[in-house]
Amino acid sequence: MPRKKSRTLTEAEHRIMEVLWRKGSATVAEVAEALAGKDGSAYTTLLTLMRILRVKGYLSCRKRGRAHVYTPRVGREDAARKAVRQLLTKFFSGSPGELVLSFLRDEDLRPEELDELKRRIQESTSADSEA
Repeated sequence: MPRKKSRTLTEAEHRIMEVLWRKGSATVAEVAEALAGKDGSAYTTLLTLMRILRVKGYLSCRKRGRAHVYTPRVGREDAARKAVRQLLTKFFSGSPGELVLSFLRDEDLRPEELDELKRRIQESTSADSEA
């Protein structure tokens, strides 16, 4: 049975997107150069992954001479939101509260981080009551 296609980023796709978010746009060769030593992926593997990212809607492509230049169509924050939504659905029955509680149980947050979370929750509930 074929593997279900993921609409979110795999680890390898994420590494490519990080390069493109940082650079703004790049050819496959430029991505390969940026990942040299970190990833070890061959040019053809990167080309395949970047084509997949294009099909998924994460990249656009234009021709420049003989090379293809890839540009992100999805920002880092939008990709993160999409990944969190998938995580919520997959592991927490769509409940953001359950995700936060799980995180609070399993992570050691500094007091400043907890204060910041409390402040944001307070702002969020204040904004909701005003609407």
